[in-house]
Amino acid sequence: MSSLRALSLVALLLLPVAVEAQMFELALTDPIEFGFNDPAPVDALPNNPARTLGGQRQAVLRRALDIWSSRLDGNTSIRIDASFDDLGCEESTTLGVGGTRALVRDFSGTPQPNVNYPIAIASAISGQTFEDFDADLEVRFNFRIDSGTCSEGLDGFWYGLDPKTPAPFGTASFLELVLHEIAHGLGFQSLTERETREFFGSPPVPDALSLLTFDLQREASWNELTASERVLSSTSGSNLVWIGERTNLRASERLLPPGRIVLNPGLGTEEIRAAWVQGFAPFLPLEGMMRRIVLAQGPGPSPPAGDPWQGALACAPLDNGAALAGQFALVRRGACLFAEKWQNVFDAGAAGLILVDDQPEGNSTIARSFSLGLDRNLPIPIWVVTDTTGSRLLQLGDQDQVRLGYATEQPLRGTTEGFINLQASTENTGSNVSHFATSLSPRSLMNPQLAGFAYAGDLDQVPELLYDLGWFDARDKQAQYSGNWFNPDRAGEGCQLTMDGGQDVSVLTCYLYRDGEQLWLIGNGVDLGDRYEFNEMIITGGTGYGNDFDPDEVIIEAWGEIVMRPSDCNNARFEFRPQVDGLPDFTSEMTKIVGASCNQRASEQIDRSRSGNYFDPTRAGEGIQLALEADGLSWVITFYTYLDGEQVWMIGSGQRSGNTIDFGDVSITRGGDYGPALDPDQVELIPFGRIVLEFNGCNDVELIITSALPQFSSDTRDLTRINARNCG
Repeated sequence: MSSLRALSLVALLLLPVAVEAQMFELALTDPIEFGFNDPAPVDALPNNPARTLGGQRQAVLRRALDIWSSRLDGNTSIRIDASFDDLGCEESTTLGVGGTRALVRDFSGTPQPNVNYPIAIASAISGQTFEDFDADLEVRFNFRIDSGTCSEGLDGFWYGLDPKTPAPFGTASFLELVLHEIAHGLGFQSLTERETREFFGSPPVPDALSLLTFDLQREASWNELTASERVLSSTSGSNLVWIGERTNLRASERLLPPGRIVLNPGLGTEEIRAAWVQGFAPFLPLEGMMRRIVLAQGPGPSPPAGDPWQGALACAPLDNGAALAGQFALVRRGACLFAEKWQNVFDAGAAGLILVDDQPEGNSTIARSFSLGLDRNLPIPIWVVTDTTGSRLLQLGDQDQVRLGYATEQPLRGTTEGFINLQASTENTGSNVSHFATSLSPRSLMNPQLAGFAYAGDLDQVPELLYDLGWFDARDKQAQYSGNWFNPDRAGEGCQLTMDGGQDVSVLTCYLYRDGEQLWLIGNGVDLGDRYEFNEMIITGGTGYGNDFDPDEVIIEAWGEIVMRPSDCNNARFEFRPQVDGLPDFTSEMTKIVGASCNQRASEQIDRSRSGNYFDPTRAGEGIQLALEADGLSWVITFYTYLDGEQVWMIGSGQRSGNTIDFGDVSITRGGDYGPALDPDQVELIPFGRIVLEFNGCNDVELIITSALPQFSSDTRDLTRINARNCG
């Protein structure tokens, strides 16, 4: 069996590594055959193969803990009680609740003296377990939701985990809900009396959230206001902001300005009108997109005869796909679900959908809500304009173009004076202050309402708010992402990530194909918290193998960039953005070949100090990348070299014995293609031979290559680290 295929099997057979000291200790407090223990049989769901209702609920809960564990660190385990309960649904529907079990102040390492902190933060910072409480935080969920009779339009929870398979219409993402409620318990929670906004304690003392909750109108933080002033502040709309530095830095990277549509751009007769960007991906680049407007035409329910929108509801496959291809489809609201319109426009080849509200200007609601009900993810944007703007767009000629984009000169949505808005109380929101405002675009995990569509695990700027409160970030455990990544639907290609130079330098190599031949990329990255950006990936070529290798012949060219967006330590989205002619952008949802336990603190990470990139300084331009996988036993080697001027890579796995690793089943491949054109069935795996690696000191290895292929000679190499580590 070839090593590459064997590695793919490992991903299916190995269980996450057990650890003694976890980030989170979970207690399911439901009675037998109820809630998280419900034995009712169910069908398996994407990435959630459990066959009981309780089993699927538990799988989602543990995935949520993996996601939070991957972004936080602490000095002891955080204890969580989780259960289902009757949270009612007669007058209003509560999906779930979460919060701290207790308040603690003046603990060891406290960020601020005489300030109340949720017990989870106190435990994480001090390393102390507060024995007076059996849990640090609690989350509860409404068991009535799955009955389908609790709330009009809500049929139950969706327990799927695969972001490529959105929730069916009418269900709510349980993963999003669990992440949301855990965030409250971790610290995103106002620790004041709800009605009076009095601080707790005798005498009352401020809470951590109030230190950074700021009223722009009164020019003071909540800890500086009286209780009556805090009551007024809680209804002060966009004047209520969060002033935490890390949160606002992250929000400035993520949030978008208001949307707009420009008619006749660049012609001196420009008209600028408001447009409302949907609150979730895909998003347009800030410079926007310029296309023609084409009215959708098709069968199905139609407006009254003579209505200019005749046939433009897009409730069935469209008749004018040739005209729509690559352009903006103009579609009227009504008669069918938004998702059906989006699908039919996408199937017709349009570059985007502009949805026209069917209400007069003053009554337009969907345009401002950012909450279209969608049950799928499609790779074209869907924006909304008012009835008046839609009528104006109808008047454009066949060759007139519009630019859909952003008013970049205006403040980011959901910010005031550069600060992110908290949710002030209104008649329509029963919960406030402990959420980000509904005006944010993209919307946040901590929006007061669930999104109502598939949730991919993005924590947006919520971890940064917890860091502002005192939580440790995951910088000391970034090696959790080390190892080999692949997409099970794209077997035969993948990426390998190591943390070099004492775990400070992230190095990514990706092994791919083009026109049936191998190609490989390499580059250093920067850790930006929620993502790694490898902005200067390079591609090489120009020399040969073995004695035919000449470092002076190596050609180094800029390839483009790759962005890695982990949702947890085992799952990430890789965005390939080449700057090479003929190669399109593409995205691949990858998973670790050997899965880790994400529920680990930095102190419990395995020793990956031998992992890294090694080369022969006299043969600059080729080398190996060596990664210890998450089980602490499996090593993967990728050898990057050349043959007749073209790139070649070989891959194999082995286990260490003393200072030696014998990679006895190394493979080489061919036959694939790049990006969307890859067909894994065309990838051919060819046995290469074996590689034996011997460690000589902390920065040096000896490589013994035994080739079974005539075009590759056997050889011995002495290699050293590209990024040397301190051996002291």
